[in-house]
Amino acid sequence: MLSVASAAVVGMATLTGCSKVDDTLGSNLIPDDEQMRAGFISLPEITDKNPKKYVETRLFQTDSVLSANLPEGYLGLTNNDTLGRRSVGFLTQYTSGYLVDSGYFGYMPFFDSAQLVLSVAKYGSDTTTVQEFEIYEVITNDYLEKKPVASGKTERDTLFYVGFTPEKVSYLDNRSIINPNPLFTFTLGGDHGPSSTAVTLTPTAEGKEFVKRLMLQTGEFKDKYDIYDSKDVTKWLKAFEGLYIKPKIDPAAKGQGTIYALTLNSSALSIYGRNRHKDDPTLIKDTIGLVFPFRNTQYKEGNVSINVVERDYSTATATGVKVDLEEVREPEAGKEDNRPENPRVYVEGLGGVISEMSFGEEFFKALELRIEQENRASGQNFRTLAFNQALMTVFFPSSFYSWEEITPGNQDALIKEMNGAPQRLGLYLNYKTLEGIPDYAYSYEKNYEVTIPYDGYVNRSRGCYVMDITTYMQEVWNNYLEAKVAAGIDRKASYSEIDWEKIDWKKIKKRSVYIGPEAYDLFTSSFTILQGESSPEGASVVNNAPIRFELAYSLVK
Repeated sequence: MLSVASAAVVGMATLTGCSKVDDTLGSNLIPDDEQMRAGFISLPEITDKNPKKYVETRLFQTDSVLSANLPEGYLGLTNNDTLGRRSVGFLTQYTSGYLVDSGYFGYMPFFDSAQLVLSVAKYGSDTTTVQEFEIYEVITNDYLEKKPVASGKTERDTLFYVGFTPEKVSYLDNRSIINPNPLFTFTLGGDHGPSSTAVTLTPTAEGKEFVKRLMLQTGEFKDKYDIYDSKDVTKWLKAFEGLYIKPKIDPAAKGQGTIYALTLNSSALSIYGRNRHKDDPTLIKDTIGLVFPFRNTQYKEGNVSINVVERDYSTATATGVKVDLEEVREPEAGKEDNRPENPRVYVEGLGGVISEMSFGEEFFKALELRIEQENRASGQNFRTLAFNQALMTVFFPSSFYSWEEITPGNQDALIKEMNGAPQRLGLYLNYKTLEGIPDYAYSYEKNYEVTIPYDGYVNRSRGCYVMDITTYMQEVWNNYLEAKVAAGIDRKASYSEIDWEKIDWKKIKKRSVYIGPEAYDLFTSSFTILQGESSPEGASVVNNAPIRFELAYSLVK
């Protein structure tokens, strides 16, 4: 049997994937006295074919994901065997890109053409499927001006979440805020893919009348050039409340499709017209150009944008993966949480389904048992432990604990799974507020341009995600010790002395985390399904490599 110190060295070699000949690895973890002792444990062990349930995994979906005033507007529709149909459009205010002087439109101006100026920041894999889109006019600002004031606030805000739908605004008695008739239609995909910088719009009769109003020929603001004031957009925002651009949903449409992310401050509606000579109206005089950016940072107002997501999981065709939203939605305040366990981990962007992972009693029992075993072997009296490093590894369905088991037979499936997955995952104590675990200090990482040990990226050589959760793991263990004392159990009681039935496992603070997209890519159109908790015997979904923890620790007296 290996000594504890040797076990730590071997364990750390496994932990980091370093060369087996590095005989110095982990030596810094070996205490120089008998007050501490280093050790290593894997839960489950790599050879364990019937592992205990060290964690519980459940699906989770909340509409409390911020969808407003993001740098991108998302646009597109995907049909997916696993997630069904997902579609997303965006509502946006818009303002004139430059000053329009009095008389600019000239005599008897008329519509010539219109374009949607595109700045595509991101897109999914299938840009060959041609998708049809529609542009609608927002006809009231009530969604802003009559929005209820949030609790604890004194003024209305412009924050909206993925549950917002312009066709049915809950706090406006489910009234629609858009004209039911589209202004323009256009297509994306095929020849007009993500490299396009502009697409031509096809106007409807409603769209042609809309352009007349833009050129101040008809309507309430006829000839009122002051709405184009470059210093004050207040009048403009009352005249033109916004646009809603969305995919046209055709249930019979074929193809997977994709979702495009448009950079709003460099995307715009562009209108072209021409005017006539006053002396001879049959002659064309000038070409008129108008550009209306969807985000203009020179104005403090007029930059509200809302991404609007619709999804239908019922159209999924894959066996055993269909999501029932009624079973996974966040429970209402004051109501019991009855979400069932799910052996698979889902991570979907666009405010979709993610996963909650909770440490179960077997996890804490395993660590308590290890402390007792170490004491018996060493004749010492260690009472707790401190984590030197804690790695959590989540595997793709076609992967295994040992990379040697990834055979040519499942390589193609694994590569496909990794190619379609988000490149990084985040771990959150609260997904709605994006409170990351201490190790996932994403704001610090971005603001100071440093690389945090957390990692969280796809490990393509092993077919998994690996996260360093050392600080969080220590918090969970300390919170377990508090719950142990609260149950009337001596903090120093060993495994065989503990009355396990007394512990209320649900009262261990922070024992649950949410596995979701990384914080700066919540609206990714990529998604993944991963292996979660250990599968019970006879389960329809079998996890050959459930979530694994590799823990290097020091025993403390």
